[in-house]
Amino acid sequence: MLARPRFEDYKVEHIFKGENHELIVEDDNEDNWSLYRRQAIRKPVNFAGHYIVFATGCGGGAICGEVLDAQTGRIAASFPNAYEMDSPDGSYYDASFKLDSRLIVISGVAADPEVGLDGEKQPSSNRTRYFELRDNELKLLKIVDE
Repeated sequence: MLARPRFEDYKVEHIFKGENHELIVEDDNEDNWSLYRRQAIRKPVNFAGHYIVFATGCGGGAICGEVLDAQTGRIAASFPNAYEMDSPDGSYYDASFKLDSRLIVISGVAADPEVGLDGEKQPSSNRTRYFELRDNELKLLKIVDE
């Protein structure tokens, strides 16, 4: 079994210390997500050198998240799925990330169907997923069923 990815293996060299760019979105609907994004872009950088990860409830007991680029003000990536805040089996959502790493670790039960590393459908289960932010996309590196 291959080792789990480690934050230190995805280090970034530069940490942005400037003023965050104003939010830029393609369609500026005034919905809850617009409000969440506008609040999040004002927060300190917390991921991969110049990004801000934020997550919030998105209905039906699920949580959704996005990655905003503090340097450009653009949405860099969305979490690949919504995740149940807590499940009947006792599992719960968690996301781990670091200021100086491109690795994000998301644990819990996906709220919608998900696919594995080879595109195969995955049964609903509590699992830990390892993603690397690369080219403004969260690339799946590894899945571990818990």
